[in-house]
Amino acid sequence: MDRQLARIAGAAKGRPVALALCALALTACSNRQVYDAIQQNRQLECQKLPGTQYDECMKQVSEPYDDYKRDRDELTKEQR
Repeated sequence: MDRQLARIAGAAKGRPVALALCALALTACSNRQVYDAIQQNRQLECQKLPGTQYDECMKQVSEPYDDYKRDRDELTKEQR
């Protein structure tokens, strides 16, 4: 029992370091990389859908990053 507690305590000590490394890795990603990763995940979800639902889903997640960025920039200007 003491060994299990020691192992759990040891693992918990490494978590703040792991979280800090993840945070650094996320900030190192460009907006485009984040967008591409999200799009890939959404496309994987589309693959679970049948026929016409798949086609419609893929249309919704196929917006090029440059179009997305342009639309996003326009919206943020309007909100100011």
